Amino acid sequence: MLRKICGLALAALTASVVSTVGASAQYPERSVTIVVPFSAGGNTDVIARVIADHLTEELGQPVVIENRGGGGGTIGTRVVAKAKPDGYTLLFGVTGTHSVNPNLREVGYDPLQDFAPVSVAVISSVLMVVHPSVEAQNLEELIALTSSSSGSRLNFASGGVGTVAHVAGELFNERTGSSLAHIPYKGAGDALNDVVAGRIQVYMNNIPAILPHVTSGTLRPLALASATRSKLLPDVPTTQEAGLEDFEMGSWYGLLAPAGTPDDVIARLHEAMTTMVDSEKVNERLAALGSEPTVSESPEAFGEYIKGQLDWWKEVLDRPAFH
Repeated sequence: MLRKICGLALAALTASVVSTVGASAQYPERSVTIVVPFSAGGNTDVIARVIADHLTEELGQPVVIENRGGGGGTIGTRVVAKAKPDGYTLLFGVTGTHSVNPNLREVGYDPLQDFAPVSVAVISSVLMVVHPSVEAQNLEELIALTSSSSGSRLNFASGGVGTVAHVAGELFNERTGSSLAHIPYKGAGDALNDVVAGRIQVYMNNIPAILPHVTSGTLRPLALASATRSKLLPDVPTTQEAGLEDFEMGSWYGLLAPAGTPDDVIARLHEAMTTMVDSEKVNERLAALGSEPTVSESPEAFGEYIKGQLDWWKEVLDRPAFH
């Protein structure tokens, strides 16, 4: 009898394992939800919808967006951290949710332990621009102008303390010995408007919002804080090419799942993401947003990138200038 019971138990366990493997091998069998932890219509939401449409085609099941805004992205992120790890509830995470916010306050989730990374989708590097009235025609001339005691007193704008634009400006001052004065605004839109109007001379922020003004000639691009040039601005040098080494920063957007999601599900999602780079439709839609697709070499590589970004922002935000 004992042997019979053990035999039945083993058979049941085997059937369960086979069933589980079969189920994840068929992933996805129904629609997948990507939680965007911000309101609809914003830059993160629009980029996420491009990714969702691509995944719908690649996975053969509807991939839908659910906006769960609030708390600077923390509310929606917590929802996914506590979701069932079956691959049907995912997160479109960003620099704010996984790099900045956890270094500023208690967010109710662990940005590393509570998530299984899939892949980065877009990395939007900081573009350094000036109003055409500024004498500097390139980054070297701007550094010479702003680091000279006899030079003109120039200002840089940001959407507030601790934002990407603020951090970029302060790091520029630190790395170059410049004395750009920080002028914070209530939002990035107001800051950019005053730069375009010439009331503020310098601006350093992610490409998307700035690109139309560069294209129209109302702002002059000097350098891109990236390891490589952008296909959207092939003539703009990187900061390293322009003579400013070790100055790379920007914002990332990527796909994550709850921790504990099966490895084969993560692998399937990553595989579907990799085809974005060669997708003409994805490239065209993201280019219209001032972005371009970027895919992690592996889910593990994305996890290392997130950890590196978390550590980098911690070091930066510990500086007195951001308190």
